[in-house]
Order: sequence, then C-alpha cells, then structure tokens
Amino acid sequence: MLARFLQELQRLAGADALRKCYLVAVSGGADSTVAATLFHEAGLHFAMAHCNFHLRGADSDRDMRFVQEMAERWNVPLLVREFDTFSVQRDSGKSIEMVARELRYDWFSEILSGYDHLVTAHHATDAAETQLLNLTRGTGLRGLCGIPSVNGKTIRPMLSFTAQEIRQYAEDHHIAYVEDYTNRDEHIARNRIRHSVIPQLEAINPQFLQTNTRTRQVLQRQYEYYQKHIAAEIRNITSKEGRQLRIDRQKLAHNEDKTLILYEILNEYGFTADAVEKIAANDQMPVGRYFSSDSHRLLIDREFLILQPQLEEKEHIPIEIGSLEDLKAYFQVEEFDYQEGMVFDKNPKILYIPKDKLTFPLEIRSWQHGDSFHPLGGKGRQKVSDFFTDHKIDRFAKERIRLLCSGDNILWIIDLRSDERFKVTPKTERYYRLSPLAVGH
Repeated sequence: MLARFLQELQRLAGADALRKCYLVAVSGGADSTVAATLFHEAGLHFAMAHCNFHLRGADSDRDMRFVQEMAERWNVPLLVREFDTFSVQRDSGKSIEMVARELRYDWFSEILSGYDHLVTAHHATDAAETQLLNLTRGTGLRGLCGIPSVNGKTIRPMLSFTAQEIRQYAEDHHIAYVEDYTNRDEHIARNRIRHSVIPQLEAINPQFLQTNTRTRQVLQRQYEYYQKHIAAEIRNITSKEGRQLRIDRQKLAHNEDKTLILYEILNEYGFTADAVEKIAANDQMPVGRYFSSDSHRLLIDREFLILQPQLEEKEHIPIEIGSLEDLKAYFQVEEFDYQEGMVFDKNPKILYIPKDKLTFPLEIRSWQHGDSFHPLGGKGRQKVSDFFTDHKIDRFAKERIRLLCSGDNILWIIDLRSDERFKVTPKTERYYRLSPLAVGH
C-alpha cells in the first residue's frame, strides 16, 4: 500500500511531492489514522489537524486524546480545534453534518498557510457513497463525479483505496484506531448506502468499487472538459458590478441551451434546478420579480438578471449621528469659506451644504414609501420612489440606498442627489463638503 500511496501522492501533488509540507486531517478513525501512518512511514514532512465537534460526549474527547498521543509518539506537530457544534447549528437551518463540515473546512483554510496541501483521508468507498447519495437527491455531472481527488490545495491520495483495503492494512500492520459508533446508524442516509446499498451492488458486480472508481475518473475528465466550455459561455453573458453578478438577458435568450447555462451559474448560489427552469422558461417574466435561495436573490430587471447576496439585517438599521465628530465616522468632512463666483462639483457622490443648515442630530436610514425631497436642479418636490423610477434604479439597488436626513428633511440621497433647499448659495458664509471616506480611512 505504501508504494501505491506514494505513487498517487506524486500524481496529485506533483513531481516534488516528497519534498512538500502537508497538513493531514486526522479524526482517529481507521482511514485518517492509516493515512497519517503512511505519511509517517514515508518520512514526509507533515503536521496533523484534529477537530473535536463534541457531538458524541466522552467518545469525542477519547478521539482527541488518541490523536494527541499519536502525535506525541511520532513527535509530529498537531493542531486541535474544539467546537460547540450544537450551539452553532441551532437556528442555522442546516443539518449537524453540514455545520460540522463547514466548521472543519473554515478552520482548515485558516491554518493552511505554511503548508503546500491539506490532505483528507476520503477513500474509494466514500466517493461511491457520495456519488450514490447525490444521485438519490438529484444531481448533475458534477455530483456524479463524487469526491474530487484535487480541490484547490486539498488533495485526497487515499481515493485509490477502498475502506476494506484500508482496514486490512491496519490489521496487518497492527495499527490501532478508534471506532465511531454513529457510522453504524442506518438512520443516516450515507450509512444506509454504505451498509445496505453498496453490498447489493457488489453482489451484482464484485468489483463494483473498482469499476466505480474508473467510471468516476472518466466522468471527472469529461466534467473538466465541459467546464472549460461552460466557463467561456458564462464569461460572455455575465459581468460583475460590486457585489452583483449581472446576466445579460438578450445574450442568454440567444444561447442554444440557456437553461443549462443558467443552471451552471445559479446552482453555485443555492438555486434549485426547478427554480432555474422557471426563470429560464418565462422570457416575459415581469420586471421586478425576484427569486431567492438561502444566500442570494435573483432580480428580473429590464436588461439583466441581477444576482446578489441576501441583505444583512444591519443594512436596514438606522444610524443616528449626534455631532460633527460622529459624522466623520461615515464621511470625509471638510469646512470652507464661501467665495463669490464659486462653481461646485456636480458629482452626486459629494454633498455641499451650508454650515448653518447641517442641524444635528442627523440620521442615515433606508428610504421609505412616502418619502419626498426637492431634487437639486429640479422644479419642486418629488417622491423618492418617482426619482428612482425616472433614473431606472432597480429594486436591489433601491434596497441599498441610504438617505442622510435632518428631522423630517432629506438632505441627500447618498451618492445620487442632494436637496435643492439645502444647497450652497451666494448668501452662504461657510459650508461643508461631505465625500466618501478614503480607502483605508
């Protein structure tokens, strides 16, 4: 097994694989313990990382001690992180397995600096289980590929071995490991596939796992080829604007398989295949309608489908500003004397206001239906909503727009238009200039 392992490691990590430094994720179970043992026996430069999710009471602490003792025995660096996983999962709307996975990989990304690769001990049986699990839930080509052998800096050199081969190696070489009793619980879908479904497939084809590995490798190559062409199509019809991704509706409509392209764009942001089909099927969908996933929203606008993250709660909270010093936390504030004949910049991202008309307290808030102001250069009062319509401001942009107010008066629709009643005039003695804070301020 060691020779096959090193061959696979070099295939994944490159010709200089034996000189690289690895961070090996070790739970204490058979798979990761054997993986760590292979790194140790090969004399490779590596450290170990262990997560204690405190999901199994005393057993979780037992696993952590087992890994700590292994690291001490080998004199190998060990990084340990303990999580209160149940607290994190509470109100998240996610399964405990998903929360644990996110916690694990977020931590790995934090500590990976200084290592060439993160190594996880997923094996051929894991990959087959993942593929079958994806198939039962509904999936595309990516899901059929199972677990990738390379994903960024993460590599999985154990994918060429089955769970049975790994356990046999541990038995032959007297390698101790810990057992996770939850792996036997067939109420968990993955375990049901492992203990009931795969044995039935092996009864049909005793070489099922080996055949499945070859099939997944072919699918992975096909998927990589497919992705290159899809990526070119996506670049042609999308553009980035701040936190928004804009999809050109006209270009999308002329694509020979717009539903597929749209799925490849939106699936990454949590949109289901059913939602994508509804969006793609209705070219006459009314402007202003939007669809949501857990993390993003997609707006149907005139020329574009506009994708952006869900608003955070704090983006709706009004901000009270009690003094000039408080105001400087949000804007660059400069004070000047008015001089006859001055010409002011018409940049809407800058507010010029007489000093005596900047009356505290001020408030920065979202706009509300019924708000009105006197647009600078306009001919009287106008509803803020009508101003937005005149300037073709989409629904998502409206949600992020903030107003600078003094009492019931809107001084400035920030970055868009100030109020005529509060402009600098020849009667002004001193005035303020408010502008965006410099980057890094």
